[in-house]
This record gives sequence, C-alpha cells and structure tokens, in this order.
Amino acid sequence: MELGLTGKVAVVTGGSRGIGLATAECLIAEGVKVIIAARRQEHLDSAASRLGVDAIQIDVTKIPDLDRLSAHVEHEYGGVDILVNNAGITRHARDHADLDALKREDFMDTYAVNVAGPFLMMQACKGLLVKAYETTGRASAVLNVSSIAGVTGIGSSVAYAATKGALNTM
Repeated sequence: MELGLTGKVAVVTGGSRGIGLATAECLIAEGVKVIIAARRQEHLDSAASRLGVDAIQIDVTKIPDLDRLSAHVEHEYGGVDILVNNAGITRHARDHADLDALKREDFMDTYAVNVAGPFLMMQACKGLLVKAYETTGRASAVLNVSSIAGVTGIGSSVAYAATKGALNTM
C-alpha cells in the first residue's frame, strides 16, 4: 500500500537502535529522507552506515543540541515533514511499591528524556514542521512513541510508567 511519503523528510530520535531503528527502516522503505538522532555516537555511526542516512548526535534534554539539529535539518533539507520522538530511557525497579529502588536522579533523568525531550524537540522543530506544511500544503506529523506502561502503570519502573503516561497526554 502506497502511503504517499516519497520525498518527505523525517527526523527520528533514538533512531540508532530498537523501535527507532525499525521506524527509520520503515520510513526509508516508503521513500522518506530520514535523519536519525541519538545520544551514543557508536550506535549512531553503526546505524547510519547500515541505513545509509544522515545522522546527528544529540541529547534531547540539551537545548544547544536541539538547536544544532534544527539548523542542520533546515540547511540540508529545508524543513521536516515527520518528527518521531522515540528517544527514551528507563531505570529498572520492577517493584513499584519499593520507592527506594529509584534515586531522585533516576526519576528526574527519566522524566527529562521521556517527557521534556519530546516537548523540547517539538519546540525546536516547530518552525521546520510549519515550513514543510506551508511549502507542500500537506500537514506535518509528530509521533510520540509511548508504551503500554503509560496506560497500565506496569513497566520497568514507576518513573518509566509515569513518563509514558505523561507523554500520552502530551
């Protein structure tokens, strides 16, 4: 089934492994120009080489990194049609009743990447998404990758489940 995505531009955060890498592969198969973004350079280099795509190392919690990504995408592609907010982390603490299983830093880091990160990415890419719409007349898309943990509250940790629930409401 043709999705009509040929020639579109997508940014996929957390695009070097797992769901992000699989998403990038699916978009490429549909003719999308994909830019993958990730925090770990070694994973990013491997994925970019494998996929034959543009890659940029960023931390979704760092505004200068997001500004650099946005400037790169604008310079190289002119805009972005699809933003996939997939970057995410967890700290395993399966017994949600054990509140001492996670340190404050674990909770805050998980929240920063899984909730603030997608919001900051949308802010950083808003102008590019609007520009793509104004150029083509077709709506741009933002996909925030969540988890069943955000609905059920069951997951790798209470912090992870809470952040995915917050992402669902965003």
